[in-house]
Amino acid sequence: AHDFDVDPRSGFMPPEPPIARLPTEWDEWEQVLDAALQSRLKIGENPDISPEETERSRLWRETVSNMKILDMGRLRNSERLLRRAHLVLTAILHIYVQTQPSSPTPIVIPAAITVPVLAVSRELVLPPVLTYSDTVLYNWAYANKDSNELKSLLLLSGTKDEEHFYLTSAYIELAGVEALSLMRRCFDEAFVADSIALKRITSYLKKLSSVIKRLTKILDAVRDGCDPKVFYNDIRPWFKGEDSGKRKWLFQDEHGNEVDFGSQRELSGPSAGQSSLIHALDVFLGVDHTPQRPPAFLDRMQRYMPRHHRAFLVHLKAAPRPIRNLVSLNATNGRDGSASSLANAYDAAVLALKGLRDAHIRIATLYIINQMPRPVQAAEPAARSVAKGTGGSDLVPFLKGSRDDTTRTLLN
Repeated sequence: AHDFDVDPRSGFMPPEPPIARLPTEWDEWEQVLDAALQSRLKIGENPDISPEETERSRLWRETVSNMKILDMGRLRNSERLLRRAHLVLTAILHIYVQTQPSSPTPIVIPAAITVPVLAVSRELVLPPVLTYSDTVLYNWAYANKDSNELKSLLLLSGTKDEEHFYLTSAYIELAGVEALSLMRRCFDEAFVADSIALKRITSYLKKLSSVIKRLTKILDAVRDGCDPKVFYNDIRPWFKGEDSGKRKWLFQDEHGNEVDFGSQRELSGPSAGQSSLIHALDVFLGVDHTPQRPPAFLDRMQRYMPRHHRAFLVHLKAAPRPIRNLVSLNATNGRDGSASSLANAYDAAVLALKGLRDAHIRIATLYIINQMPRPVQAAEPAARSVAKGTGGSDLVPFLKGSRDDTTRTLLN
């Protein structure tokens, strides 16, 4: 798993805290970001924004446009520096975009952002936009030296609610380390597949159910520290990518020309759909999301994952003895109670994953659907269903579809 940047102690999270600030060569980026965060700039389309706040945002954007185009230099040699650079530059990009007043024209991204954010994104093989890996995987430090408690490095809204939102995902990732270990052990036993190995797989699947239920409990606890109104009005608008907005983002190079992305234009915002852990559970249990219309949202979200984690999922999909096939075959051919115990343990793990998706639907309803302006809430269910997730998906149909795909995976 080390080949895939998956650590046995921390899973998809890095085993050591991410870099909290870039070296002096790139301090101009850090200073510009600091200035935005300290000024508590407001969303440009907020109807309550004052003329003074609008002017403060305009002056900050002017500073961004006037930044020097900094050379990549030794950033290229350090994955950890590149991750910090991607977080800083995409945060500047999102603040630059979201502080713009409402207008029908495209948003022009100046070369001082375009050139470095595209260069860093190319090195990391990531889109030039904020991702889940930026806000969760590479956005933490230890709260103090003597504790495993975490804090977030960057908060776009400056609220404790935003920090609680990110750390909920971070703690899910850390609790998921045990799930990754159980998956690996199941695959090891599947190679042998004798009666002892099958009993062990049964035991591991039972434990996996408990781990997934623990993940669900952590997800439900997001409500303890993140107020739905604060999330909807003050946090979520910063996440919006081009896919979720009304205006095109026009990236300008140093010669003033628009950068051509070709067909691979991926500009959705950060989303829980970009968590490699949840994708890994799907792959391991054999949940098939292909009935969803192509291009499948979950497949598209893999483009927003760190490249090593994408490779891990490809490796997982290529497992020579898929667990669902093994369990199904054994249930068909087995004659003793152990075959039904194995099938029951597998189905319990699938039901636990369905429970996690049920919880996600509850959270999305509370934090997004219920927070929509009343005229939208009062509309036909079909109108409400077009609510967008931060990753650009049609929220309700997508979440319910993923939950139904999970249910279809059950053997009994």
